[in-house]
Amino acid sequence: MNTFWSDLASHGPIAALAPMDGYCDSPYRQIVKKIAPNTVVFSEFYSADGLVHSKELQRRALTHDTSEYPLIIQIFGKDPAMFAEAAKIIEWYGITGIDINMWCPAKKVVKSGHGSSLMINRDTAFQIVEQMSKAVKIPISVKTRLGWENPDLLVDFVKWLENAGASLISVHGRTYKQAFTGRADFAGIYELKQHINIPVICNGDITSYEDGVMKMIHPTGLKNLDGFMIGRSSFGNPWCFLPGNYEPTLDEILVTMRGHGELLWKVKWRHGMMEARKHLVQYLHGFPGVKQYRTSLVHVESADDIYTVIDDIRRDHASLLEEKISGNSPESLLAVWDCTVD
Repeated sequence: MNTFWSDLASHGPIAALAPMDGYCDSPYRQIVKKIAPNTVVFSEFYSADGLVHSKELQRRALTHDTSEYPLIIQIFGKDPAMFAEAAKIIEWYGITGIDINMWCPAKKVVKSGHGSSLMINRDTAFQIVEQMSKAVKIPISVKTRLGWENPDLLVDFVKWLENAGASLISVHGRTYKQAFTGRADFAGIYELKQHINIPVICNGDITSYEDGVMKMIHPTGLKNLDGFMIGRSSFGNPWCFLPGNYEPTLDEILVTMRGHGELLWKVKWRHGMMEARKHLVQYLHGFPGVKQYRTSLVHVESADDIYTVIDDIRRDHASLLEEKISGNSPESLLAVWDCTVD
């Protein structure tokens, strides 16, 4: 079995950017890595079948910058043979590892036999991991949930995944039936860790590095988890991956916004500006006039438009540039789609 994940876990907590559709593209991953280089970044999820059949999807999904390493590409599907072929393509692109989506509860995904449905289509799930592990040398990991309706079968399910060749399991602390309602519960994840030999990382409602480290700790002193994923809380706040509850200054925020916008323009051109509209508004909060700047950002058409908004903020709030800006936005413009959440 590939030892990448166990070797990484032996050096301390694994802090990871959770895979989120519509957000975890190369520009965002590069921003996270620039601020918190020790973070492991997961991609958006891509169709295994699509990667096999589409050169364009391969180019768009797998082209990356070396600054993103270690980079994990997440894929979904239901055909073990397609997963194995997709794995070979991903490995050829020099990607660090591959994660299998067995967690997404979106109805259209589950109805197709993908995502969370693999928790009940177990033979298929095990064949997918086994065939991928035989096809490539890079590590195969799985992201799943506590269970379909309850966590009682999680340990048995993951033991089979481990035997099939999975070298890391990340678990979202809700069942399929819960989807994204209620609060994440890590009791079942702590229990899982006591029964398997590969690293286990937790996911769900984690807001910062310090919060993640606390949630790794078993409440009764048994084996702790090996790491954590942060998802939604990283939007507009890639500093959440830094230890010590780091709070950026307004100047740091504006520099990062500019860099993020430049990357989106460079990598995706005009389409990148549509992405910029949802990303950049989330950096701004906690100072006067935020609403007007956000309104401007949701209409940007080019990198120059982004620079203009940032220059306006610098001019209008020169006295605040070295002030630390903290707290959540009171008027979030975030639109949450199926499986964008952590």
